[in-house]
Amino acid sequence: MERITFKNETGLTLVGHFYAAPSKAIIIMTHGFLSNKSSSGRFDRFALKLQQNGYNVLTYDCGGYGESDDTAIHFEKQVTDLRAAKQYSQQLGMEKFAFWGHSLGGRLSLTCYDTDIETMILTGPVTGAIAYQHVDNFSKEQVAQCESSGSMIFYVDDPWRTEIVLDKQMLLDFDQMDQAATLQKVNCPILIIHGTEGDLERELTQITKQGLDLFPKSTKLIELDGADHGFMEQLNEIETLGLHWLHEHFQLS
Repeated sequence: MERITFKNETGLTLVGHFYAAPSKAIIIMTHGFLSNKSSSGRFDRFALKLQQNGYNVLTYDCGGYGESDDTAIHFEKQVTDLRAAKQYSQQLGMEKFAFWGHSLGGRLSLTCYDTDIETMILTGPVTGAIAYQHVDNFSKEQVAQCESSGSMIFYVDDPWRTEIVLDKQMLLDFDQMDQAATLQKVNCPILIIHGTEGDLERELTQITKQGLDLFPKSTKLIELDGADHGFMEQLNEIETLGLHWLHEHFQLS
């Protein structure tokens, strides 16, 4: 694994980990809300296994997260970051691309689809509008601060930073996702993995099911019994499902 840096189109420096393999196929992994390139250890583990199976892997911190430059986060900024990660991968000589996204990283993956993306794996993805109050326990004081000052601060347990600044636009970004507009241009095989436990994960599952006809016909939805939004007790199963999917839909040659 190599620590790397690259810039997005606004000049923000983003930090990532690149796992090199002897192929031209790369999987770009995008973390969720208030997370980082490690994704609570999920991405570290998955990236190593994917590398052992011949895939290059890039994990990265969106702007305002982890080791990347500070900025108040909202969705369109993170779209710019994923596009920059893909461009950086192309500069490394990669020719085959797949996305792997967790939670909000799933929405980012869908939003940044292009015709050269061969497949996606999405765990607990945000695939449609969801009330921001359901995503995190925002207090009335935090929301009031956000409305008056334009941002709110989250204190996080992160090896690289102590706080993440949320732009008030992010509250609207959760509420205003147009599921049909996002999905109508996506045309690749997608593996979606949801859980059955916890209010947030159950709601995300229902949002995906409501829009399932909008996904490509090659989409497969798997519900893991007993899994909550973190999937921390199901990492073995997700790893196995992901590798099987990639071997079928993202061949190295």
